[in-house]
Amino acid sequence: MKETVLIIDMLNMYVRNFSAFAITNDDGDLVSGIYGSLASIRSSIEKHKPDHVVIAWEGEQSAERRRKTLVTYKEGRKFTGLNRKYFEYSAEDERDSFTRQLLLLKDCLDDLPVTQFAIKYLEADDVIAYLCKKVLNNYNKIVISNDKDYFQIVDESTTIFRPVKTKENPNGEYIDMDWMVNNEKCFPHNYILVKALAGCTSDKIPGIDGVGEKSVKRDFPFLEEHTEFNVDSIIDHAKNNVKKNKKYQKYIDHETLLRNNETIVQLVDPDISVKSVDTIYNVIERGGLKFNPYKFRVKLLSEGISPSNIDNWIGTFATIKTTKISLNDGE
Repeated sequence: MKETVLIIDMLNMYVRNFSAFAITNDDGDLVSGIYGSLASIRSSIEKHKPDHVVIAWEGEQSAERRRKTLVTYKEGRKFTGLNRKYFEYSAEDERDSFTRQLLLLKDCLDDLPVTQFAIKYLEADDVIAYLCKKVLNNYNKIVISNDKDYFQIVDESTTIFRPVKTKENPNGEYIDMDWMVNNEKCFPHNYILVKALAGCTSDKIPGIDGVGEKSVKRDFPFLEEHTEFNVDSIIDHAKNNVKKNKKYQKYIDHETLLRNNETIVQLVDPDISVKSVDTIYNVIERGGLKFNPYKFRVKLLSEGISPSNIDNWIGTFATIKTTKISLNDGE
């Protein structure tokens, strides 16, 4: 039976916790980012019962690689900040708190049996996609993130868990291949084309005016077929149908945009340097994970964080294997 690797997009999780909850330490300082993130990691471990845990961070200058193709990529992107329903922090205090907690979280994770990645010029989704598609083929993978960009890497052994609470899924939802076809009406790999056509406002990726995800799937219904398509498929379909419906002309006119966008949004075949690939493998090969519950407790207590159920936290983290992830045999 295959072992399971839990892979966490850590900044995604940290920002979500930092923004949403009103949690302070014994001194009254905001600790929702670190406390919420550690609690979320623990909850994820208990829910999914993985053998190994991988943490992926944004690397230094992580957006630069894609800006070579699109100069506006993530340009001026701003953190939306704290939930003002609960907080009255100044912008400066908010930034200081964000950074302080983030550094402490990284420090605490060093004492837990998790493998951490933060690779220069690589975004967390690049690292996660490479691990899922190229490295951890012998494992079942569960990726924790709300980011829909990960939909494209779903396959027989890769599932996305979105911790979004809805009426239909009060405990979050699992995104697997069946879910993609039944709910998203799109085969996972073809979600690349949906994003390329519709664009992404938050990442400053321009789509075609008037084109959204729903219209893409309506105009190109074959995207839900269990076949991998590309921009050529989109352009060919548009040319074959433009005489019947002029709406397809806009796709033909924006072929260059689509090809550029496809390069930017696709994760299934990451274009990363040999040096970065070597770093990914070296981090795994280094192995030798250590769990130091004493240091972990001390670091939390030094920040005035004293969870009443800290022993339960320790017990959960102790279930993770400290042996390194195998690159050859995940059985």
